[in-house]
This record gives sequence, C-alpha cells and structure tokens, in this order.
Amino acid sequence: MATAYRVVEASAPGQLTLVERPLVEPGPGQVCIRVEAAGVCHTDSVTVEGIWPGITFPRVPGHEIARRAY
Repeated sequence: MATAYRVVEASAPGQLTLVERPLVEPGPGQVCIRVEAAGVCHTDSVTVEGIWPGITFPRVPGHEIARRAY
C-alpha cells in the first residue's frame, strides 16, 4: 500500500508546485479515497490566482473529483 500521494499545490498566488504528502490513517467516521481525476472550475482558478477572499496558502485546488473507494 502507498505511504504518500502527490498533489499540485498552489504555494503562492499564480505558483503551482507538484508536492508529495504522507498518507495518514483516517480517523473515526472518516474514509480514505483515491482520486482518479479532478476537474478545474472557476473557484479553482480564483484560488490559484489568490483573489478568493480570505484565501491562505498552500492550498490544493480541485474539489470536483472522480474517485475510487478502497
């Protein structure tokens, strides 16, 4: 089983970086999912550009996902 996963992270306005993060065991009432694909929408673009009100970095865009439970 994998011990890490990769994401494209907005680390600053307009700056995208591929990073690896450790997998953590889900807690009570949580589930781990494997994301197969993520769409990009208007919310993601304003997040990456840093113009969403109150946005903090780093941030991983891509909340519209296709996933596989395991």
